[in-house]
Amino acid sequence: MRSRSGREPAPVTIADVARHAGVSASTVSYVLSGKRAISAVTRARVLASVRALGFHPHAGARALAGNRSHIIALALPLRSEVSVTAVLRFAAAVVEAARACGYDVLLVPADGLRRVADSALVDGIVAMEVANAPRPVRLSRPSVLVELPADIDLETADTLGRLAVDRLVAAA
Repeated sequence: MRSRSGREPAPVTIADVARHAGVSASTVSYVLSGKRAISAVTRARVLASVRALGFHPHAGARALAGNRSHIIALALPLRSEVSVTAVLRFAAAVVEAARACGYDVLLVPADGLRRVADSALVDGIVAMEVANAPRPVRLSRPSVLVELPADIDLETADTLGRLAVDRLVAAA
C-alpha cells in the first residue's frame, strides 16, 4: 500500500516493535531469536506488537547475526529426456519442504552454483544433474545431488524433492 506521498511506507523495524511493546530493542531481539529467557507476559506483548505492526525480520540482518541465510539454492535442468512436469513437481516439493523447515528457495543455474555457495548467500544446495555439465563437487555448502530418471512418475519426483530437503536441512 502506498502512502499519500506515493512512496512505499518504510519497513517496520525492531525499534518500532520495541516502542509499540514498551520494551527495549534487545528484548525484541531476544524474543525473536529465543537466545535468552523472557517472561511469558513480555514475550506475548512483543509478539502481539510484531503481529500488529506486520514486522518481518530483515533477511540480511538475520543472516549476519546467525551466520545463516535460511535459503536453499535449487539448480534444475531442463533436459529433453526428463519430463518437465516431473522436474516442476520435484521443484514444488523442494519449495514446500523447505518452507515447512523455515527456508526459502533460490533457483540458480548450474554454472552459478559455486558462486552462490562461495558467497554465503545460501545454507545449502539441491542440484539436479545437468546434462553435459560437471557435477558441483567441493562446494563450500552442504549439497544434495539428485538425478531424476527419464521415466520418473510425479509421486516419486515429489518424494525425492522432500527427501533432498530433509537431508540438506539435517546436514546444514
